[in-house]
Amino acid sequence: MAESKGAEMAKTKNITQDELKKLFEKAKDGLRQLGKETSVWMKKGEIELSRISKIGKLELDIVGLNMKKEKLFRDIGRRVIELDLGEKIGDQAIRDMSDRAETIISESDKKKREISRIKKEVLKSKTAGLKKKNKQS
Repeated sequence: MAESKGAEMAKTKNITQDELKKLFEKAKDGLRQLGKETSVWMKKGEIELSRISKIGKLELDIVGLNMKKEKLFRDIGRRVIELDLGEKIGDQAIRDMSDRAETIISESDKKKREISRIKKEVLKSKTAGLKKKNKQS
């Protein structure tokens, strides 16, 4: 009876080994297929990343060009105002824009002075607070 159990176990062992071999073969095939698919997806990803990178660079170039254009427009405007203030340009529309620019500059200067005043007040109150704290110590 011991031999029959041993023979039976050998059969079971062989079946299990055969099943394991088949399983490993299927796993190997699956991994090969996964490797191929991964390679294809990586290549597609690489192409997409390259495309996005090129578009991003071009968009940044456009932003830089727009900034240069805006600076040029500001410089032209400043020059026109300078010429108008010197009354070298007789166009009334430009003179009106120049007047508005002077008003805006004046308002901006007032606000800058107000900011400076507020900063000084805050600094004074902080300094006073520190002096008071030091006296208490």
